[in-house]
Amino acid sequence: MRFFNILFLLTLLVESTSARAEITAATGIMALSNSTRQGGQGSEGSTFLSQTDLSYHGAWWAVGAFFQYDKQGKSEIDTASGPRLELFWKAFYIDYAYGLQMNRSYNDRAIAEQTGNSSTLGLGARFNLSGTKSEGSGLKGVFLQFSYKIRSQTVKKQDGRDLSEPIIQKDGYPLFGIGVGF
Repeated sequence: MRFFNILFLLTLLVESTSARAEITAATGIMALSNSTRQGGQGSEGSTFLSQTDLSYHGAWWAVGAFFQYDKQGKSEIDTASGPRLELFWKAFYIDYAYGLQMNRSYNDRAIAEQTGNSSTLGLGARFNLSGTKSEGSGLKGVFLQFSYKIRSQTVKKQDGRDLSEPIIQKDGYPLFGIGVGF
């Protein structure tokens, strides 16, 4: 709750210094083929990760929400959602997303579900395709977005029971996507 209060106060503070704000919606995807075995069967097959962001942009900042869907092989699906904060300069941006809800579902092992939270730090660039310039972030119309994300997932519960020690997994991945600014 403290995070949301700080985010709200930060939004009010910078809103007075921003030009016209804009709303953007963007979706990025990462797809690869993998075959990993970590004890048990592990994930095998193709991996598909997508992240969708909905953001309210000011002159050099944005706040919003994200939803992430990560299908790892044939046996594991991870989802996460929560608030997102972004700072940008021209085409480049840094973003931080905190997954208040993170869920892993398995269909090939005795563990059915793991839950916890996540955090993602990203560095990226976006390029306006529509040629439309505007005040604020300059993201009117359609744009391409490229980023590299570093994610940390913390599993705190397994099948509804608290773990004695959390499981922490870290990974990095590129995302390529398209978005639209209103």
